[in-house]
Amino acid sequence: MQNRFIDKSTNRKKQIVKDKLSFFNDVVLPSIIEFNITGSCNRNCSFCPVSNPKVYTKTKDSLEVELFEKIVKSLQDINYEGKILFSAFSEPLLHKKVEELIKVVKKYLPNIRLEIVSNGDLLTVEKLKKLYDAGLDTINVSMYDGKHQIEYFENIRIEADVPKDVVVTRRRYFENGNYGITISNRVGLVNSNEYRDENEEAILKLPLKQPCYYPFYMILIDYNGDVLLCPHDWNKTLKFGNLQEKDFFSIWNGKALNGIREKLAKNDRNFGACKSCDVLGTVIGEESFESWNKNEL
Repeated sequence: MQNRFIDKSTNRKKQIVKDKLSFFNDVVLPSIIEFNITGSCNRNCSFCPVSNPKVYTKTKDSLEVELFEKIVKSLQDINYEGKILFSAFSEPLLHKKVEELIKVVKKYLPNIRLEIVSNGDLLTVEKLKKLYDAGLDTINVSMYDGKHQIEYFENIRIEADVPKDVVVTRRRYFENGNYGITISNRVGLVNSNEYRDENEEAILKLPLKQPCYYPFYMILIDYNGDVLLCPHDWNKTLKFGNLQEKDFFSIWNGKALNGIREKLAKNDRNFGACKSCDVLGTVIGEESFESWNKNEL
């Protein structure tokens, strides 16, 4: 565990999580709310569960604008000013109304940071202009094909005439002994040991006996409104309610999620999806974790 490779982009995310730390009724809020806005991806990467049809069924389902607006309004009710991220289990740019979703966010939550994680295959000069004009702050492009993509996406940014920090490229192709990513096994669905840095130790024994900060600083919302524990649970085994029926804060601060946090705070991962997960969950979110602990004492 001492030689875990840490993605270079982690520092950026870590700082955002720290800067976006906030509270409502003395309850620490998530610094990041991640949305899975579609049910499909245009790639089949071997290190991703999308490549296994027994696990991932591609669908044309997507997050309805009306439901998303309802969710965003419930975030407005708690004065949410964190970060909203379109990423999770799909390719966000496949959503036909992604610009409309962005506009909804900026209408009700003008102070939040809105980002997308994309493989960049559908990103064009025209698309980037539309995303930026709608209110997108940053698109994080995962480059899987090679070093040539750096210049390719930089040229798109320049031609679209958007600020430099709007397009952030992240290496995901093999170079210098690794893929540039802090890999995880997607709760046992992928053999992460095949994709680790060449100097990184293999993880052979689960569950890990260490805390995980994910549910303290972020949460995942699926395209149908289900609230899931985190973006590593590709099986969607841990669900805490649906935002078509409940408001966000009642789920975030509910008994079920706090019960999970209590276990993870005590190094207990021997339950649900967490017992099969090898993610290093203490890299980001220490401030949120400590704030939650103080409130629980």
